[in-house]
Amino acid sequence: MALVHLVGSRGAADVLVCEVPSRAAADLLVCKVDSRNPARGNDGLWCFVDSRAAASSLVHIITSRGAADLLVCYVDSRAASGWRRDHPLKGRL
Repeated sequence: MALVHLVGSRGAADVLVCEVPSRAAADLLVCKVDSRNPARGNDGLWCFVDSRAAASSLVHIITSRGAADLLVCYVDSRAASGWRRDHPLKGRL
């Protein structure tokens, strides 16, 4: 499930994410959605939520690719979203 809550510190995060500009460099292509329903069970569709309790993942954005658990590139299309390669976090967001 990709109900994402952004947290301000590394220690509070489940996942450290680095946003990359290139699809080729990304582990996951992410399409931001406004509704929670399409995001449930789909790692490539992220719905940002205000509540930690409602979130399936607590994410902290970092700038270092080497320190990141996950590299993401944002896309405009739901059809283009999804995993680009096998990853340990697949199905865990």
